[in-house]
Amino acid sequence: MAGGKVSPRQKMINMMYLVLTAMLALNVSKDIIKVLTKLDQGMNETVATVFKGTEVIYSAIANAMKDNPRAVPINNRALKVKSMADDINQEIVAIKTFLIEETGGYNTDGSGTLKGGDNRDVGEVYLVVDKSVGGQGKAKELKERLITFREAMVKEADGDKALIAAIKETFNFQDVVEEGTQLSWEKATFSELPLAGVIPFLTDLQSRVRRTESKVVDHLYSQIDANTLKFDNVKAVVMPTNGTYIQQGDYYEADVFLAAYDNSRNPQFSGISVKEVKEGVGKVSIQGTGNGEVKKMVTISLPGGDKTYQAEIKYTVSPPSSVISPSKMNVFYRNVENPLEVSVPGVAPSSLRVSGPGISGKNGNYIADVTKVEGKTMMVNVSVEENGKLRKVGSKEFRIKGLPMASGMVFRKSSGVMSTSSLAKAPIEAEYIDFPFELPLKVVSAEVKIEGQPPIQVKGGTFDNNTRELIQRLKPGSSVTIRKIVATTPNGARVSNVGNISIDVQ
Repeated sequence: MAGGKVSPRQKMINMMYLVLTAMLALNVSKDIIKVLTKLDQGMNETVATVFKGTEVIYSAIANAMKDNPRAVPINNRALKVKSMADDINQEIVAIKTFLIEETGGYNTDGSGTLKGGDNRDVGEVYLVVDKSVGGQGKAKELKERLITFREAMVKEADGDKALIAAIKETFNFQDVVEEGTQLSWEKATFSELPLAGVIPFLTDLQSRVRRTESKVVDHLYSQIDANTLKFDNVKAVVMPTNGTYIQQGDYYEADVFLAAYDNSRNPQFSGISVKEVKEGVGKVSIQGTGNGEVKKMVTISLPGGDKTYQAEIKYTVSPPSSVISPSKMNVFYRNVENPLEVSVPGVAPSSLRVSGPGISGKNGNYIADVTKVEGKTMMVNVSVEENGKLRKVGSKEFRIKGLPMASGMVFRKSSGVMSTSSLAKAPIEAEYIDFPFELPLKVVSAEVKIEGQPPIQVKGGTFDNNTRELIQRLKPGSSVTIRKIVATTPNGARVSNVGNISIDVQ
């Protein structure tokens, strides 16, 4: 997909391949399905626009027959091209309709997404799998129809080398090699893709057919010696060449053009800065700044014309982002407030809605208090509020664990040697070492075992007078063990998982 000069249409197709290749390695999220749906909708609009422009050329050829006899055979050839293009377009539409209906149709939430957008089986069986093994092999049949259409269009090109080269490039169905393995066109194009990815590729084939039809019919019309074309139904089109989602510092790039145009009169643009205009297409490059969605209106007109056309450029800018998650460490601890930061690229923090047991907070910063949550795991769900409706964008499972063992200490020592006078005055403390939370503990009880004495129960974090006297009477080398230490957290939670303290006196 790289190297050499690449047409705007091919850039768009290459971007589709990149998106869909990434999808093969990831679970297909609803966000990705929505992006593919918008891509397909935009391509369908382009197909419709090109078709309308071509209809104008057909009308011009038919009208030319009134005054120019040379237009009669040209019109017959044009009608043949139209018939072939319509037949193939209807066949592709039928394939798309079958796949969509077979997987439940469209969602009713107004998003235009497919209910079976993440289905990888229906497209594979219907398009790729051969009939001999239970499939339908429709992609192979479609390829053969497109090859027939290609050869017919080459004949209609009347030896025009540039047009013939464009037709052959548009309908190149050669096998491809991926990672050393040779794959057929149909397998390389449709295999293992979710339905949300299959549909745009089918729409792209419709676009190829309609664009080729338009080029061939335009060529036929040029043979009548008509010097001008008049259009009564022209639509302004904005076609992004590198997607509509960019990061700060990157550039939004698009082709802004009229679908039907006069080759001798390039359109004029206002409202945006156009780098160059060639064959009716304005080249636009806008650097992304700020955050969020950006909308720009562009006005297009033809020199000498009294009518203008408007189109909207819309894209989303987000800051550079990277998500690195330690998959084995998604843990919430009981008895502490677990901080949680949540963000969705291109979405304002105020529009996020994060839910789950014990979750509170807003604007991207949340707290998870799982002290009273039963079980060993819980789910955190993230949604985006748009126009009063919630759209789920993801979820993640977290493990729930109790607090780790705290260290028991006297004067910052859990073991070692200490004088009897120092030990007798030492407070009994408990502390978490190398724990990601600052969680102070207060010792409320412990058991002291002094060599040669029965266990002594201590309340609070200091020795009583009797225990101090016993410690001060110890001979050098004697041991004192402080065990069964119980502490509490600032919110009153009981912590009994505290390590023992072992001190030798000197």
